[in-house]
Amino acid sequence: MWTLSRSVKQAMIGWTLLLCSPFVQASDVDWNKVTADPAPVQLWTSQQADKPYASVRAEVVIAAPVFQLLGILQDPQTHPDWLPYAHQVERLGQPSPNQTLVRFVSESRWPFRRRDAVTLFEVSQPDPDRIHIAMHNRPEAAPEQAKVVRIHQADGYWELNALDQCQTRVRYEAGSHWGGSVPQWLVNRLNREIAAETLVRLQQWAPSQSHYNQQPHYLQPVTRHAHCP
Repeated sequence: MWTLSRSVKQAMIGWTLLLCSPFVQASDVDWNKVTADPAPVQLWTSQQADKPYASVRAEVVIAAPVFQLLGILQDPQTHPDWLPYAHQVERLGQPSPNQTLVRFVSESRWPFRRRDAVTLFEVSQPDPDRIHIAMHNRPEAAPEQAKVVRIHQADGYWELNALDQCQTRVRYEAGSHWGGSVPQWLVNRLNREIAAETLVRLQQWAPSQSHYNQQPHYLQPVTRHAHCP
């Protein structure tokens, strides 16, 4: 079976995790599971008629409480520790307490040009044990740079669901269209690899980062994790 070289992956992966917008309810989409139990990360894919790209959904259970994971996801300085091939991540602003505007730059190699994305993270709490992080693609929110391709189409979200024993079920769902000469079938394939690799790395790295376990003032306590250290 033909496989992609590491240099091609380094040039292209990372974008599904960077560019997102409000989530689509599961009942509105037909998902096809592409992993078998007991794989640590479960993957599904979906191709919707109104989108030029496929979407990927990934889930994993991490031995860390909800607010610890939320703190990690909101801190751009941590992203190189768990987000594959992140070249540069910078916070551009905070429009409101629950919103953060961030610019991501990929690590790319010839023949692919460097790409960037501007994303607005927006945190909400649908119920006491669940945190939702919508990531809105905002390509117009920062000037484009020479020799860097700006990503203009994507959608997705993160969701953190509190489980017993201070564990969290992490769901990531997204899809993207990079534009340029990169074929969409290759982007779709890499997006699945991105999702799986990212959640594995987050599962391994996040539990040791207990100093992030702090409740933001704009959210209510997570009932199931109220006793977590």
